[in-house]
Amino acid sequence: MQNPAAPAKSAAWAELIQLLPIVSLALPFIVSGKVDLSRAGSGLVVGALLTIPVSALVLWRRAVLNPILVGTGLWLWTGALAFGVPVPPLRAALVEAQGFGLFACVALTGVATLTLSPQGFIGCRHPDPRFVRKASLGLFALALVALGWSWLFRHDIRAGGGLPFIVLNVVRRAVILRAPAADGSATPSLRSGAPEL
Repeated sequence: MQNPAAPAKSAAWAELIQLLPIVSLALPFIVSGKVDLSRAGSGLVVGALLTIPVSALVLWRRAVLNPILVGTGLWLWTGALAFGVPVPPLRAALVEAQGFGLFACVALTGVATLTLSPQGFIGCRHPDPRFVRKASLGLFALALVALGWSWLFRHDIRAGGGLPFIVLNVVRRAVILRAPAADGSATPSLRSGAPEL
């Protein structure tokens, strides 16, 4: 049994499986080489529906949800509603906003996790709440930069959507991998495992 005072070991599958909903939306665009969010209705619905079993599996296995991907799921559900019901004004707003809509949902998730989750916006179980708070605030600041960046580059989905999405997730992962050990000693090596995500 795991010591509750120590950070849990990372489950790589839990991180990777949470990418499935957004990858299901992005893959057809990657294969075709062009992005047209106005034609993404069925992809948004499929991606949104995938968030249900993926999140259930992660929680059932007692892993931690990635708050960035929770925000992404919120955006997928907003898109599924806009395209599937349909809600034409919402659909038009999402198509115009492009990646900005996704990062607005990530920022909303950031506010909620900063105030309500013991894992914070960083999405990490750690015995030191100061680490979680500091890491979460830093990541939230970066998410706000990504939000502004995505607005400036909203007409280029790769620069305004894909790039900041990758950067935000990579920075989150790097911060978690460098989390201080439970006893306050130096950062654990990558081979010895990392705090659970």
